Amino acid sequence: MQDYTQILKEKFWLDSFREWQLEIIDNIIKWNNTLVFMPTWWGKSLIYQFSWFIRPWIVLVISPLISLMKDQVDKLNSLSLRAEMINSTISPTEKSIIMDELSLNTPDEPWAIKFLYIAPERLNDDRFIKVIKNIDISLVAIDEAHCISQWWHDFRPSYLKIAWFLSELQNIKNFPILALTATATKKVKKDIVERLGLKKYLEFTKGFDRKNIIFIVREITKEDEKLQKVLEIIKKTPPFWIIYCSSVKNVSKVYQYLLQSWIRVWIYNWTMRWELREIEQNNFMNWTYDVIVATNAFGMGIDKHNIRYVIHYNLPWSIESYYQEAGRAWRDWKTSYSVILASYQDTIIQEFFIENTYPPIEDVLKLYDYFYKDFELWQWAWTQILKTYNSMAVESGLKSDMKVSSIIKIFEKFWIVKKWYEGEWDYDFKGRWVTLLLNKMTHWELPINWEHQELLKNEAYFKLEQIKKLLFSPGCRKRFILEYFWDEIDLDKLWDNCWKCDYCIDRKKYEQWENKEVIPHNVFFIILEFIKKFDDKFWLQILSWVLSWSREKKILEWNLDANPFYNTLSVYDKNIIVIFFEVLIELGYLYKSMWQYPKVWITQKGLEAIYDNSILISENDVLQSSLYVKLKNKNLVKTKKTNQDKVKIEKIDTYNRTLELLKEWKTIQEISKYRKMTTQTIEGHIIKLYTFWKIDLLNILKFSNIEKLKKIKDIINKNNISLEKIKPIKDLCGDDITYFDIKIALSLIEKGDL
Repeated sequence: MQDYTQILKEKFWLDSFREWQLEIIDNIIKWNNTLVFMPTWWGKSLIYQFSWFIRPWIVLVISPLISLMKDQVDKLNSLSLRAEMINSTISPTEKSIIMDELSLNTPDEPWAIKFLYIAPERLNDDRFIKVIKNIDISLVAIDEAHCISQWWHDFRPSYLKIAWFLSELQNIKNFPILALTATATKKVKKDIVERLGLKKYLEFTKGFDRKNIIFIVREITKEDEKLQKVLEIIKKTPPFWIIYCSSVKNVSKVYQYLLQSWIRVWIYNWTMRWELREIEQNNFMNWTYDVIVATNAFGMGIDKHNIRYVIHYNLPWSIESYYQEAGRAWRDWKTSYSVILASYQDTIIQEFFIENTYPPIEDVLKLYDYFYKDFELWQWAWTQILKTYNSMAVESGLKSDMKVSSIIKIFEKFWIVKKWYEGEWDYDFKGRWVTLLLNKMTHWELPINWEHQELLKNEAYFKLEQIKKLLFSPGCRKRFILEYFWDEIDLDKLWDNCWKCDYCIDRKKYEQWENKEVIPHNVFFIILEFIKKFDDKFWLQILSWVLSWSREKKILEWNLDANPFYNTLSVYDKNIIVIFFEVLIELGYLYKSMWQYPKVWITQKGLEAIYDNSILISENDVLQSSLYVKLKNKNLVKTKKTNQDKVKIEKIDTYNRTLELLKEWKTIQEISKYRKMTTQTIEGHIIKLYTFWKIDLLNILKFSNIEKLKKIKDIINKNNISLEKIKPIKDLCGDDITYFDIKIALSLIEKGDL
């Protein structure tokens, strides 16, 4: 431990390890495969860099990001630790020199290569594989490991070779595998493990609670108001700012607006040449600009400590990308802000992107027929198509560059084509090249997994639904994020009010209806889109139940609790949600039948409002809706219990539902899955049920054992620890005792049962 700290100070110029860094490093040194799921700027790269000092053989890092590689290589070389990278940015001569050096690599020599960064495509190179098999390897690290997963939007086919590559190496040598990422959900984590072929490994998931970031969502629909809000933030706050936009067009719009206001601003997007992008990134890093307006191409490898604001001008495409981008503000651990200027209409833009990223089968086949139009069935040649995406789109009849790009990625994944060109390349040509790899075949023989493509499309819509819930459903933003990433350690420490998001700071406006003046626009948009998908299928009461987290028998029988909109407006009383429907009916956006069980469907005006927010958010409609709800709600407010009573009643209801499931002999894990809550939340319910005398002593002991509970009590008494602090108790208890055991022990002590 002392030696490790000394190495950290002398070699990395750091005074101390961050939480868990040392434990993870020690785990790797003991030759254990390790998965690390921690957010950006938690020091994940230090983990594999440090391991070289304990076992000074070469560290191989597989990374998908050129900018990140370059940043890491430059840092290591500045520390007199020689690092090299092999990717598309270096010349064939440079690659050859590095390969020759690797063949003769002597780790003990000061000049020897100690860290090698490679793109996953390098695993297709036979010479590289042959050379690397003869080198002593300290560690293989897979950075940005989420790219391995089939569920990741930018999945690269070359990642499929990593498992084979690791297997080939481990047949002749022994080394640990380290996979690191900042953006893995539970589903992605499982996929990473399977695709790496890991049988034994330890997992570290922590740190997703970025305590120094304030998360703010502001609903702004009109373009001029958005631009004014951006300028207002910049003028009232200290530098520096990153503004993310969903398209190149919006980047240009925001840039021009700020430039006219004499702001030191520049742009960064994926259409710029790689060299220019690097120059602009460096200018931002070196204080030339105060503001960078960018697409999500900007940010990987950014190591600028004093970014104060990250502003999302448009809806982020997923919680993973949003949280990664937001994390670029806080790296000096001072208070920073993530601001989203949310418009429900942005969800329509995202749906457009999804539809073009996962085009229908007929469009995929249309481009396939275009590529193979000059061949007879079963003919094949290394035909190379050198055209712009625009030309391909026009000539194939698809009419969309984006769709052509997406279909080519599908063809690449299933080894039908390859983006590769043999011959002299004209670097002034701004097009793309495609080489056909397979014989021409009938449509039904194409090696495309259509079912899998549909699953990916559904996953993309799931991610969109989650970001919509985060932004447009009233609730703690931070809690939602921690639950999404399954960070149970940080969730356990989160208070009921986080005081770090706009909802928790302003939560009274959601609870005190008598003080309510304006209804959030997004409430109406959620209902319109919800009704659009259930047009003329259910009656009003059922629809309000779905939105308000009802466990009514019909909801469960019809599987409506699995609907993406389920629980979206649960912060509101069921009667209030019915009033929301009546507001939209009164204003002509919805229509309700006159039957005993009135069905609801969307009108033409309602459909138009989904695609044009200005229709619903006209000043007249806002005034009408607010006044209408206030008047309709007047009687409810008079008879309603206090907010504190309401919260207690709601909590008791949810505890009772857990109790019902326990009586059905369901396990904590089964209840967690069934109720779409974390196991930690269900454990909290069990503690409360025992506190309320709804679970007796005999039944609470089924979740722990008396020996453990006595040990916990002895530790508390011996060390005179306050019963209000759990972590000090856990630190003294050992790995065999969980936080749940400790909470059970504390509740027993408080009731005098232990």
